[in-house]
Amino acid sequence: MKIVFLKWKRKKYLILGAVIILIFFYVINFTSLKHSQTDFSYLRLPNDNLPELTQTNLEELPDSGLDKIPRIIHQTWKTADIPDLYIDWIKSWHTLNPDWEYWFWTDENTRAFIAQKYPWFLDVFDNYPEPIRRADSMRYFILYEFGGVYVDLDMENLKSLSPLIKKYYCFLGQEPYVHPMIDSNFEHLPINAIMGCRKGHPFMKLLMDQLPKFSNMWHVLDSTGPHFMRLWFKDYKKYNYNAEHENGTFLTPPEWFFPFVDPVKIKDFHAKCSKYDSLLHHQKRACQFIKEYNGVPSNLKHAFTNHHWIHTYFISRYSLQPPRNIHSIVPSVKIWKP
Repeated sequence: MKIVFLKWKRKKYLILGAVIILIFFYVINFTSLKHSQTDFSYLRLPNDNLPELTQTNLEELPDSGLDKIPRIIHQTWKTADIPDLYIDWIKSWHTLNPDWEYWFWTDENTRAFIAQKYPWFLDVFDNYPEPIRRADSMRYFILYEFGGVYVDLDMENLKSLSPLIKKYYCFLGQEPYVHPMIDSNFEHLPINAIMGCRKGHPFMKLLMDQLPKFSNMWHVLDSTGPHFMRLWFKDYKKYNYNAEHENGTFLTPPEWFFPFVDPVKIKDFHAKCSKYDSLLHHQKRACQFIKEYNGVPSNLKHAFTNHHWIHTYFISRYSLQPPRNIHSIVPSVKIWKP
């Protein structure tokens, strides 16, 4: 009986050991596979001597002069109670721009603003199928009505925006170079996560006027977001305004506001770049670039912000920390009231 028990005990330990070894190799292989799907340094790409993507000579900005855009920072959330994730990033804007006004917009007062100031748009606004379309569209109206700089909550401020508003009457953020190039084989995609304009700027008016025509587009990017902006930014160029003209618009280099590639895109980009020979010209340029830097910028010396790419409209995130009211984060906050 004792011998049988010892044999069973030995067999049990052998089985347990085998299971542990299998789990160990599974974890190693899974980690290795995941790493190989996201690390661009492992890609074997030919040296095609394609033109560099980064700008070697970035715009020089003044450190004195009159402001061309009001010193107002606009941000928005569903309510005035802010998830813990965003609190430090919100504070960064107030800390680095202490002499700016900070305005906060909720779903409730945004709708009241549209109803009072732009009733012709209210039916379109109310019937958007997703909240993100309302969040996209409202920023064009707010910048047209008040001027200032609109900023998404997942944008972290790294240095003051004051030099920017002394040079331009309207500036738009631009997604990282590689985003549109690998996704769609074109260059330069404006993004509305950050943009600043003077009050009454005609480009914002153009966007506002075109929104109803695109309200039934299937994808938010085409209806109210970056692809919608790109279409009308290209159309607006027909006026040939200089970037520093009062009606001009300046598409900022990605190095200023979007120094990092969106992590959500990395795996897909890696898969596309691994099929390098079948890619088109712009896609090859982007793959060469992203391999050289492995998705990480060489430095942040030109960056005014870092975008954390939270994607609240399709990724749910939960926190153990309770939300905080915007008044406790920025005591001087201004909230529009009808």
